[in-house]
Amino acid sequence: MPASGIDTLAPDQRAAVQLVLRQGLSYGELSEMLGMPEETIRARARGGLEALAPDLPAPARAGEIADWLLGQLSERHAARTRELLLSDPAAKKWAETVAKPLRKVPGGENVPELPGKSRSNGKAQPRRDEPAPAPEAPPRRDEPAPAPAREAPPRSSRLGGALLIGGAVVIVAAVLAFVFLRGGDDPEPSADTPTTTTPTATPSAVGLQPGDVVMQGPAGSKALAVLRLVPTGESRIEFALVGQDIPPNASGERYSLWFRNEDGKAQLVGDLAKPVAQNGQLASSGPGEDNIDDFPTWFQSYETALITQDEPGAKEPGRVIVSGALPDTSG
Repeated sequence: MPASGIDTLAPDQRAAVQLVLRQGLSYGELSEMLGMPEETIRARARGGLEALAPDLPAPARAGEIADWLLGQLSERHAARTRELLLSDPAAKKWAETVAKPLRKVPGGENVPELPGKSRSNGKAQPRRDEPAPAPEAPPRRDEPAPAPAREAPPRSSRLGGALLIGGAVVIVAAVLAFVFLRGGDDPEPSADTPTTTTPTATPSAVGLQPGDVVMQGPAGSKALAVLRLVPTGESRIEFALVGQDIPPNASGERYSLWFRNEDGKAQLVGDLAKPVAQNGQLASSGPGEDNIDDFPTWFQSYETALITQDEPGAKEPGRVIVSGALPDTSG
């Protein structure tokens, strides 16, 4: 049977599954956080799990098993699901097939073990629906002390610094929900240059908030990104940046975030520290510490945000991957 990883799922299904696992929240909690109907999240998560076993017929209670694998059942209900898997070999085989790729996703370590089956390493793993085991005993006095943590690598010396994936996890999750759960109903760009058309879906339906900068690719490109400001107190303003269908970085390629005006004047905000992989997903945050004081002025002074493919040491934006209009704050 061919491999069926989570990256093969439809974007809306993949996002629902990843958000449930990564955030460790219930469908209802995600519904409240993202401003989406709970049934929409449930349906897309269940559909995603069914798609992970394309060569097996889904059992009659596939939705229940999917909810159990994603940690959505009460202990009483989970006990009934485990009894089902013990008594129905076909259902258990389906659950095993689905669970394997789930465990490779961030948060997948919480996917419960199937009844009667243990991990290959022989160590029992806690389930979401069972209490966690007591913590291991501290090391003995005669054991060597753990190695000191490695120092963080230096930041890029380029103007703008490197944009690092960091905090604002919930903010990033909400923006991911807009990017990946939006349903793909936006009109195709019609010009030969990057467009800045605002999606037709309403903020309450997809988690898009006023002030979010929507960045789209040129005609024929499915690339999409969203930049959201994140006030962090003490007059600091940071941002979360996520995208989908971004072309993966080839060897030596660098993606950067720029702000630019119509007259061509451009400001490098920073290089994206993490390359875009084959799944086309982008996730970053910033600005770098060197530019935390300048960033609000840049955001207000420039007209367009760009993600570009640049040569090392570039002084001007390179090939535009996505672009979008920054909000007009002059009024």
